Amino acid sequence: MPTNTPTGAVREVGVDEIFFSTTDAKGVIERSNDVFVRLSRSEREQLIEVPHNLVRHPEMPDGAFHAMWATLQKGQPFAAYVRNLAANGSEYDVFTTVTPLRSGGYLSVRTRPVCEELFSKAYEIYDDARATEDQAKADGADRRQAAEQGAARILDLLDKAGLPDYEAFQNTVLPAEVAGREELSAGLPSRPDADGPLAQMLRAVTAFSAGLDEWMTQLDELAHLGVQLRRAGERLSQAVDSPALSAQTVSALDQDDPRVAQLSQLLNLWLEMQGIVGTQATRLHDVLAQMESVIGRTRFRIALARLHATATASFIVEIIDGADGAADDDLSQGAITDLLDALEDGVTDLEVQVREHQRLTEDTTTAIAQAQRILTIPRQLLMLWTASPQASDPDLPEAAQELSRTAEHTVSTSGSTLEDLGQLAARCRELDVDEPTRELREHLTALREALRSTAHAD
Repeated sequence: MPTNTPTGAVREVGVDEIFFSTTDAKGVIERSNDVFVRLSRSEREQLIEVPHNLVRHPEMPDGAFHAMWATLQKGQPFAAYVRNLAANGSEYDVFTTVTPLRSGGYLSVRTRPVCEELFSKAYEIYDDARATEDQAKADGADRRQAAEQGAARILDLLDKAGLPDYEAFQNTVLPAEVAGREELSAGLPSRPDADGPLAQMLRAVTAFSAGLDEWMTQLDELAHLGVQLRRAGERLSQAVDSPALSAQTVSALDQDDPRVAQLSQLLNLWLEMQGIVGTQATRLHDVLAQMESVIGRTRFRIALARLHATATASFIVEIIDGADGAADDDLSQGAITDLLDALEDGVTDLEVQVREHQRLTEDTTTAIAQAQRILTIPRQLLMLWTASPQASDPDLPEAAQELSRTAEHTVSTSGSTLEDLGQLAARCRELDVDEPTRELREHLTALREALRSTAHAD
């Protein structure tokens, strides 16, 4: 049984060592693979039908697990850095993912942390959150109350780090960790001499993983476009909300001068349109923020699927190699079933994100087109003014000249920005983010059919 006391010994997790376990809805372990058994320094029997927090390290803040359960109870996967404590008091760090299963339980896949900067930042936050919890307990809070304060502190520190919520943190670290591990890894295992249903399963999961790689490349381009759209949207907001061009500055002009009166009429027209364009700019800003979130969720789901595909391939190879006997084969087949369920559910969620992205792309295109139409008339009128002799008249009052230059700059900037936005939105529409999900479904169907054949053969 565990000592519950860290000895200071540290175990390093190998890049290709993948922890796997499943639990029931309350977090009681039902399955665990050899990597989990070995690193936890426990017998397999000691890891069955016991709470998963058996390996929780006392340095971990309860707030991190409070955040985990809050996420899981929403039916969403969770990802975080975790320090575990083995039965002999040694500790090991993992990057943990936990995914809800159809059965009501949870599937956990853990790997070695490879993104040192993100890992270090996470543990800085954990140390701070743990201190917050310790102080809360010293002030009379019970463990649950202290955990809530720790979770709130984690969110506060993430926000200060530029990540507004825990979802944004997950959407950042999971793709980074999966990509980083894959760069260091030997890759998916292969058995070219295998045949039969097991070989079909391995080919299907390998093709599935390759499809995810291609899609992630596409998503990286979409993420880049999303950042460009957001920045262009911010420029549009700044352009149409220039403090130098306001009702107060226009009304202060000398209306007795016919040239100034003409300019005032044009500027007042612009100000009327400015409010409408400003509303469109605000709407566009909101839509683009939603689009970034959707892209982040999609990249998270793809990264999680890549990790699950790697775990699936590892179990298939264990059965092909057949070195550990029928009992382990049963464990591997059960694990593959759980992983396949998680992969299918993940693709379903990806399809939801695809539809949401398509909707937001249409909303973005519509908002840009509306803003362009609204700007057309005032832009044309102001362009006529700036091209007229009155605009270049050296005797025009300085205040009017200044406002004329400001209006010209505002209209020019907003117009060019809207053109940039239109081109970026068109590029988003050109990327067919729906096609990959159909191919992924086909690979999972092949994997499911081969798995059934394996079961029948037994």
